[in-house]
Amino acid sequence: MKFTDLKSSLTSGSSGFGYYITGDDEYVRSRAVDIITEGVNFPEFNVVVMDQPSSGEVTDALNALPVMNDRRYVIVRMLTEAEELVAYADDPNPASTLIVCGRSKGKRGDKKDARLTSFLSGLTEVDCSPVDKSVIFKWIAAEGKKYGAGIEAEAAELLWQYCRGYMTTISVETDKLCSYRSGGTVTAEDVRALVTPSAEYAVWQLSSAAASGDTKKAYEILRASEKSLSEPEMLLSLLYKHFRKLFYTLVTPDESMLVRILEMSEKSIYAVKREAARIGATRLKDILLELSATDRDLKSGDLSRDAAVQVIIAAAAGGKTVKW
Repeated sequence: MKFTDLKSSLTSGSSGFGYYITGDDEYVRSRAVDIITEGVNFPEFNVVVMDQPSSGEVTDALNALPVMNDRRYVIVRMLTEAEELVAYADDPNPASTLIVCGRSKGKRGDKKDARLTSFLSGLTEVDCSPVDKSVIFKWIAAEGKKYGAGIEAEAAELLWQYCRGYMTTISVETDKLCSYRSGGTVTAEDVRALVTPSAEYAVWQLSSAAASGDTKKAYEILRASEKSLSEPEMLLSLLYKHFRKLFYTLVTPDESMLVRILEMSEKSIYAVKREAARIGATRLKDILLELSATDRDLKSGDLSRDAAVQVIIAAAAGGKTVKW
């Protein structure tokens, strides 16, 4: 189930004995846990947080009775095995709710890993990937009202782009922008002046500009981005991963396999496919070869770090005529 369906699911009471929180937006993941445990009395007794417990410790916590409340919540930050939980799932304590926020990844074919996967499949999954843009825009507008600040549509759109739709970052930046414009209106210029684009956003924009041969625009994007991107090793690594991701979407026909390889949602993969198709498989292959050669030269010392960024941007153009 999507995060946005969680509240209605709780109302219907069809959650089973526990939840498995997935997705990579930390703010949304945290909100999901808050929504599930909302309204609990005496949380110091009835909300138990465990880091990397054994399945036996989790089972014991689930079998304990709540204190002056009708429900007890056991939050497991990282579940490493489910040996003793498999039997618990057949006869769970009706007064306890398990919330698993993460799992260890075992080797393929490992029996313990298979049992863990099987156990988690019996929980209600809550997908906490970045939520729809419309939901985020409503949230931004509501936050603005708390400060007596309006937010222009263009500003909200730009903030969403800069943060790649992740509420973890959007929540912090919205607070900063609304505090700055308390009683006024947040504009797109405010976003450009006060918000640093995420590395992911910068890489998307930078790679698109470089692949189009517009290295002048690529440098403008780079100068406005996080300082870490000015480090040639970081820039090279991010660009290579980005173009490799694009290339995979064009040469991997099995979408379910693609989801596993890239560890992305189907909705996110659609955007990647669209960008990949614009560049084409042949040019993507050329770009990857150019970046690999640049990486080799940088590591061997044949390419100085001072000149590396310029060469990396040129490599990202894949031999296409560039505009300086």
